[in-house]
Amino acid sequence: MIDQVSMLVVTDEDRLNFSFWDQFRDDGSSMHWNKRPKLQPFVDKKRKKQKPRADISPFRPGGLALNGKARDALGDFLSQFGQLLEIDVLGEVEYYYNVTNVLTSVDLNQSEVVPGGFVKKPAFNASSVPSQATVFKDAAVLSSIYVNDAAKLELENRIAESGIRGIGFKQVWGAAS
Repeated sequence: MIDQVSMLVVTDEDRLNFSFWDQFRDDGSSMHWNKRPKLQPFVDKKRKKQKPRADISPFRPGGLALNGKARDALGDFLSQFGQLLEIDVLGEVEYYYNVTNVLTSVDLNQSEVVPGGFVKKPAFNASSVPSQATVFKDAAVLSSIYVNDAAKLELENRIAESGIRGIGFKQVWGAAS
């Protein structure tokens, strides 16, 4: 589903500003901004009809942006596991979700790891993932956001109740249901 909606990108103004990316760390640490970073929907110049915006937009690996509707529906739950930081999207306030809950649950010996140490396909140690609803990043794969089954159920219920568009879930451990 995430590939069917417009992702957010850096504005033309900041495209060559390498320090712009410094404010979007993906290490699970807490972040603070003095001013809202500006982002914009990606425009594919090869397409006449652009992909639609969603309530939850991909921005970068391990980073999502929520509009006000998504923040209202999911913010109290998601905030238990990270921060919702204000960003500016075409003059509107949206929220970058920074997951600060970092676990060590990937079994590197069982995972598919490519030369250089990048985990291509993680294998999880199920006993390391809490049973209570949890949203997290893993220390070995900080570029992905994970949810356990209880968090997936909570998020799916909230998404259905509020009619949020733009997010889906992919089974990465255990048996698919």
